[in-house]
Amino acid sequence: MRASCYTPLLLLSTLVLYLTPTEALDNGVVGPPPLGWSTWKTCGDASCTHDYCDEEEVKANALAMVNNGMLQLGYDYVLLDDCWASYRDPATNTLVHDGERFPSGMDGLADWLHNEGFKFGIYTSIGNETCSSGGRDITVPGSEGFFEIDAQTFSDCGIDYLKLDFCGNKKTPSYGLPRGKRYHEEFAQALLEAQATRENNGPPIFLEVVAGYWFARSDVGEIANSWRFCEDHHDDFQSTEEALLCLVDQSNEYIDVESSPGAWKYLDLSMVGGEGCSGPPSFTPHCPKQTSANYKLEFLTWTILQSPYIISTDVRNMTDIMTEALLHEEIVGLHQDVTCPPGTLLRHDKLHKQFLFGRTIGSECQEWLVVVANFSEDDREVSVSLKEDFGWDAADEEVVVTVRDVWEGVNLGEVKSGDYEVKVEGGGAEMLRFTKTAYIS
Repeated sequence: MRASCYTPLLLLSTLVLYLTPTEALDNGVVGPPPLGWSTWKTCGDASCTHDYCDEEEVKANALAMVNNGMLQLGYDYVLLDDCWASYRDPATNTLVHDGERFPSGMDGLADWLHNEGFKFGIYTSIGNETCSSGGRDITVPGSEGFFEIDAQTFSDCGIDYLKLDFCGNKKTPSYGLPRGKRYHEEFAQALLEAQATRENNGPPIFLEVVAGYWFARSDVGEIANSWRFCEDHHDDFQSTEEALLCLVDQSNEYIDVESSPGAWKYLDLSMVGGEGCSGPPSFTPHCPKQTSANYKLEFLTWTILQSPYIISTDVRNMTDIMTEALLHEEIVGLHQDVTCPPGTLLRHDKLHKQFLFGRTIGSECQEWLVVVANFSEDDREVSVSLKEDFGWDAADEEVVVTVRDVWEGVNLGEVKSGDYEVKVEGGGAEMLRFTKTAYIS
């Protein structure tokens, strides 16, 4: 019988980078980047600065993921953000869930989600407070000073995913640097020890760190399964561009940590379709702050870079762009394929605000998948060079390549050596697959 968790638990949030593959955290997590849903911007609070978040909302969105096909495509994580914990029990020092919002408790919710085929995740902060009250007039305690207790509590409750934020201790500016790496290492170790108490040392607990990269740098893969490398991502086109510009800035640094199975760079939550709106918890339509073209760009860049893809808006109300993107079987399949290395930034044109991302794909990693992202307001003709971008050339020979529009699911024909011109809508992106078929003398 599993230990009870009627009086435990807490929450978290944010950061990530590129160059050599990292050593993965030895906690049994392997395979592709996570797919799932988070409560954070489903909303329901008066200003929609965060999600109200309760058991009814979580279960309803999970059932929607079963019915709309998301679960079958691999979106199997359901994650609570900073909205579930209430206080720390003075007698046991365990975190206590909000009983009004979650009458079944964290263990009850975990059991329900597992029975439906999902994995369950929650949040805490490595500091003395979490980052948000979840719309309540309280201060939610963080895990500082209670790493072992909280890690065991989370494990006993049956969680599969933990988001570890870095809030609290705001009155001590020197708090971060001296303790940042050590705290993350200590919490990761506490979670490993708690996981070891599970039957057969499993199932493993996926650990996301929000600020861990900035302290651990090239060692981040040894303490986390995913890490953010930029600021929070918001439902805003400028925020999306800033997230991708982080790749430009970080790739120029001498420390550049690459993703690998079980250790993934994370671009943060995605709000494709639009974050939720203000109002009571039962009022959760979408209030998009970007265009459909912008959301297409967001989805395509997140997936080619193989960032964990966690959608953070109400999936009970699927808009057209949500259905097109989230349920795109071919793109989701490519995102989950770890046969070849993850995508990288190939080129960036700051003047024309264009990014070219690419990764090799296929059984022998001989094909190329690219995303051309256009952040300018105008439609652009962008060249993809078979020689310069892919290295496809041979002396005195022409390369014959078939081109596929992956988003539309149609083959565009053949191209021989040189450049391939693609028209990209202003504020949008295109995903193309290039397959070399022959050399012709």
